[in-house]
Amino acid sequence: MEVRYWETQIETAPRKAIEKLQLKRLKHMIEYVYWKSPFYGRKFRELGLHPSDINSLGDVRKFPFTTKDDLRKHGYPHGGEFLCVPREEVVCWHMSSGTTGVPILGGYTRQDYDTWMNLVARCYVTAGVKPGDIIMNIYGYGLFTGGLGLHESAFLIGATVIPWSTGRTQALIKSLIDFKATVMSGTPSYQYYIASLVKEMGIDVERDLNLRITIPGAEMWTEEMRRRIEEWLGLKAKGGGARDIYGATELCGPGAGQECIYEKGFHFWIDHFLLEIIDPKTSEPVEPGEEGEMVFTHLVKEATPLIRYRLGDITILDDEPCECGRIAFPRCLRVRARVDDVIHFKGIKIMPSMIQETILRYKEVLEYQVVVDKTKLPYDFVVKIEVPKVYESSLLVEKLLNDFKNNLFIEPKIEVVEPGSLPRFEGKSKRVIVKE
Repeated sequence: MEVRYWETQIETAPRKAIEKLQLKRLKHMIEYVYWKSPFYGRKFRELGLHPSDINSLGDVRKFPFTTKDDLRKHGYPHGGEFLCVPREEVVCWHMSSGTTGVPILGGYTRQDYDTWMNLVARCYVTAGVKPGDIIMNIYGYGLFTGGLGLHESAFLIGATVIPWSTGRTQALIKSLIDFKATVMSGTPSYQYYIASLVKEMGIDVERDLNLRITIPGAEMWTEEMRRRIEEWLGLKAKGGGARDIYGATELCGPGAGQECIYEKGFHFWIDHFLLEIIDPKTSEPVEPGEEGEMVFTHLVKEATPLIRYRLGDITILDDEPCECGRIAFPRCLRVRARVDDVIHFKGIKIMPSMIQETILRYKEVLEYQVVVDKTKLPYDFVVKIEVPKVYESSLLVEKLLNDFKNNLFIEPKIEVVEPGSLPRFEGKSKRVIVKE
């Protein structure tokens, strides 16, 4: 496979060179927020912390964590006490959905925006996108960072963008064929829905589709979902694949990490973000290969930089050098869950990814929904699955029950429902519903 780079000197640098750059940028950032950020300036002084306390990368652990609650209380609107530049220097904001009432906000100076576009361009090239590729961008446009993040950055690498966003899925598939799109970016749930329709419509993917690469992101997904997307869209036959992109509103949007052509986890761009993986209960660092929560510190952000921000995403760090040559950039094995998405059921901790891996292992299952009802006793754990009538569903139910009992240590109720009766998702999915 051909390996390409966007910033060869950086992407192929040895780890020591990147760590030297990290330390230089970390010292500057702590100094910067100490004097420019009302929130951090006050916080650090209260704790007796000073920029001179940073003499190594490990010294960042002397400083306190930042949380979503901090951003909700002190970062809205306009960046609030996290804003480090005059409001007039902020060229745009992006925000989370604000499901709790107060959205998480990320502000950008002109330099921040250019940095963001450059990082997403790096991601595109890492994923295998080339000049001349035609990108069907199905991320939502607006306050959500996905649409615009994957749109303007494509111009930097010489690609063409179809700014579709979401909806009109039948017409979208027709446009994939008519415009000979070679790349599709969007949430894995929407890509999965599109791929299932392509399969259902009997489209000859080798003859009629030019898609080579998809770039799923913005939500949890699994290897089983990747396998279906790649198979149903014929990506592997064209030398491509479905390659994970990582980001968050608090980071920069999409562009903080990208899976390369070897598809073994996304490379995290540690020249821009200092990464820690911690035990979510003890807050202590974990070793590579151990599961933990992602914590990052901005190294170059101007408008609203964050120090030791707890993302809440659960991953495993793979520190082994990658075949693609990006040896300094560790890989995160796809985010398995968010700390606040983990289901606690009768003393058992269950991640949504574990449920998806268990169910989608069976090709007979088209779609699923899980409803956990804790509003009554005994608690209910119901798994609804769509299965075409041509399959023997009773045998499948028996196999699934055994898998849940043996692997997840629970015994759910499994209901077989009509194909097409469960929700499909054009944005982020909500396949697991917990009633409390």
